[in-house]
Amino acid sequence: MEELYRLGAGVCCVDFTAGGKIVSVDDDFFRYTGYSHDYVLENELTFFSLFDENVREDIEEYVSNAANDNRAFCVRQPITARDGHSIFIHCCGIINDRSRVQVVFSDCRCHDRLDDEYKKLMRKVQEQRDKLHMIAENTDDVYYDYEVKRDIMHLTVSITRFRLDYDNSLENFLGTRAAEEFLHPEDRDAYFDAWEEALQKPMKGTMEFRTKAYDDDYCWYSDAYISFADESGKVTEVFGRLSNIQKLKALATKSDSDTEYIKFLLQSDQLTGLYNRKGFTQQAMDILAKREKDMVYALVYSDINEFSYVNENFGYETGNAMLRDYTNCLRGGASFIIGCRIYSDFFICLCKAKTRPALIRSVEQQNVRFTTMQKKKFPSGDIRIACGMYILPDGEIELNTAIDNANLARRSVKHSSSILCGIYSQRMRMQKLYEQSICNELHAAIRNRQIEMFLQPKFHLEKRVIIGAEALARWRNPNGTYKMPFEFIPVLEKVGYIDELDFFIYGEVLRTLEKWKHDGRKVLPISVNFSQHHITQPKFVENIIRTADCYDVDRGDIEIEITESCFSGDTQSLFSVMDKLRNEGFKVSIDDFGIGYSTLSVLMNAPVDIVKIDKSFIDNIEQNKTDRDFVANMCSLIDTAKKDIIFEGVETDAQAAILCQSGYTKAQGWLFDRAMPLSDFEKKYMYDDNK
Repeated sequence: MEELYRLGAGVCCVDFTAGGKIVSVDDDFFRYTGYSHDYVLENELTFFSLFDENVREDIEEYVSNAANDNRAFCVRQPITARDGHSIFIHCCGIINDRSRVQVVFSDCRCHDRLDDEYKKLMRKVQEQRDKLHMIAENTDDVYYDYEVKRDIMHLTVSITRFRLDYDNSLENFLGTRAAEEFLHPEDRDAYFDAWEEALQKPMKGTMEFRTKAYDDDYCWYSDAYISFADESGKVTEVFGRLSNIQKLKALATKSDSDTEYIKFLLQSDQLTGLYNRKGFTQQAMDILAKREKDMVYALVYSDINEFSYVNENFGYETGNAMLRDYTNCLRGGASFIIGCRIYSDFFICLCKAKTRPALIRSVEQQNVRFTTMQKKKFPSGDIRIACGMYILPDGEIELNTAIDNANLARRSVKHSSSILCGIYSQRMRMQKLYEQSICNELHAAIRNRQIEMFLQPKFHLEKRVIIGAEALARWRNPNGTYKMPFEFIPVLEKVGYIDELDFFIYGEVLRTLEKWKHDGRKVLPISVNFSQHHITQPKFVENIIRTADCYDVDRGDIEIEITESCFSGDTQSLFSVMDKLRNEGFKVSIDDFGIGYSTLSVLMNAPVDIVKIDKSFIDNIEQNKTDRDFVANMCSLIDTAKKDIIFEGVETDAQAAILCQSGYTKAQGWLFDRAMPLSDFEKKYMYDDNK
């Protein structure tokens, strides 16, 4: 084609998928028409816009039909040159790929000169054929050139099983179906159908077939071919290459077998033989797409409680055996369809039964079987299954969401020994969405100061004067109301975001103490809470100190409150943290003492300055002498440990009087004042000079 383009012709490249947009032109095209490459691109010329409007629609239809038939097109029409004069042109092209079609333009007056050029072209073609013969003689491939009109097949090498003449030509090739006797019976029809298609229109193609033309056994060959047509669009010649692909086919067969095995490995869990997450998702979607209408389907998410204890104390082989035991229980379930081990001891199953109760009963039974089996192996253990179920609704299902719902149900019964299988409810989803919204909005709330520090006063019971305050967090809603701590703090503790909240409030405390000091006010000590999550952080004390160093404050005015639940963990690490804080000048207190995990014996050795007694101990001291005696005895022991005592939740004068009579004078509660915004606290207690 490159030689043809140079025969007094201009060439442009057209993208017919973009409405015939001209994407490039050569110098000859510019010489004939005056349209340069830059002008074409800047003005977004199309092939059809070159022609007069009265013939443009007909030419579009003609070219479109040629493209659909995959054949050449030829147009003879005037076009308007860049300078405005008309040129009667001859243009042609073959549309094999609509996105890149080269169209040849030539001035019709030049066509008389084409005869000499044609002879030159034929000589070039003959040279090309000679080159191909040389290539064929030095490769294992066989090249051929088939003349359609004469039904003669020209081959580059001799094939002895065909009766060829002296120049390796075979007459009546298709007329006698010469290749039929050597073709595999299963490939004959496809072979001749491909030839028939190649003779219908100019095209490129590839066919594969088995033949005995070269050997006694059938071998796979590939025939890559191209057919050419004359000016009228009639196919006159087919050129092709035959290649032996027997080895490739053998490799492909082996590859298919290997691929199936690899697919199995990629989709399965090697320990249990169940699917992995990817394989389960694919299989479950296929099954649910063909679900039986009269059956109830569900996803079940489960894990083995205390599994890490088994691994750590009995070894991984014992743990692996337990996982296989549970797999067998799953597969033995009456409702089991397919299962998946996600990781560690977490499993997902797709189950079905005729009714919802039958489905739930089946899952509970398989869990009981497993628990019974493990009880025999570990009599002193308490190996159970935490299991959640999501009943799949009718219609289209988003599988990942369904799995997540089943997991929510599992988590809801994780710490319950009496519920064998939790069932998903919409409430669980709403709770999770709420928790996600809390986490997603926390940082913006801190940045926009929607998180506010409230202060609750601490009072001297006898003198009824303020002696300090406790810093509390409140979250202001857009409408001016507030989220209470119990609405967001447990969520933040669960996901680990409590660190940001606690240190934000700590920073507010430090700024407030510094402000009071610089304003010449009497500085009141402020206590600030830190949750259990901080104690496990290696740089907790370092961060406390570094943050305090940024402010001009007396560390003795800062009281670090550590919740009593912290004592449920490593008490030695906890004591080490407390010692470091006290050595740096901070006061340390235990918050909510008496309702958590600590004991008086632990408290005796705890390096703390203050013990805050939970309000539950004084709720009934007015009416109940036993409660009064208990509080008195408990406080007596705390006094022995030389800890200061403050009572929380004092709400009545009677409670205050009883505590005063027992010798305890520090308290906080609604009797004195509620927690309030910093501005209100300062106005009432710090900057009211009349008091």
